[in-house]
Amino acid sequence: MNDQALITRIRVAYTKGSSLRFTGHLDMQHLWERLLRRSRLPIRYSQGFHARARLNLASALPLGFVSEAELLDFWMNEPLPLEEIQQRLSKAAPAGLEIKTVQEIPLSEDALQVQMQASEYIIHFFDPQNPDALSQLIQQMMARSTIPRTRRKKSYDLRPLILDMKVHQLADGEIGLWLYLNAEPGKTGRPDEVLAELGFQNTTYLAERSHLVLSGDQE
Repeated sequence: MNDQALITRIRVAYTKGSSLRFTGHLDMQHLWERLLRRSRLPIRYSQGFHARARLNLASALPLGFVSEAELLDFWMNEPLPLEEIQQRLSKAAPAGLEIKTVQEIPLSEDALQVQMQASEYIIHFFDPQNPDALSQLIQQMMARSTIPRTRRKKSYDLRPLILDMKVHQLADGEIGLWLYLNAEPGKTGRPDEVLAELGFQNTTYLAERSHLVLSGDQE
């Protein structure tokens, strides 16, 4: 068996906790490069003078958000038992990053970013919310045909990026929001912009990504 036949693609589901809230997307990539190096797994690296671990994060998480549902793919030069891979990653992981699952993925599968379809978010408000008032705000927004916004000096319509939105009762009994937003490449809805349209400043809530929907997922 040649070396190419041994190459393995691993998908990791992991959390991004409160201690990593203000770690940006590029820094998360660097964090994962260090994590993989510390794991001493047979990581596959790029060619050239500045060799980099071959990895692929699914979707950038806005600064200040937390997540229970992040995904990353990385490549190894040879297969290992999944249990051993998870143990090594967990041992090397920093505080705030928990390895939930690992699985082997076909090498031919599209990049995670290409597969992205939607993201689900849970919004935790810092102050108690009136569910009836919140429902009315949601109904008014969902009834709008367009919601013009500007992002990075470019105008766009937020409305088609909001697939669904509901009042959500949290585990502690408090009232929050559940958002289901489009996340296709180039057409990604951001929960902070939805909340801004509802009249909430970003200092009044915590957004948690709870699920990523890929094109191959079964509803």
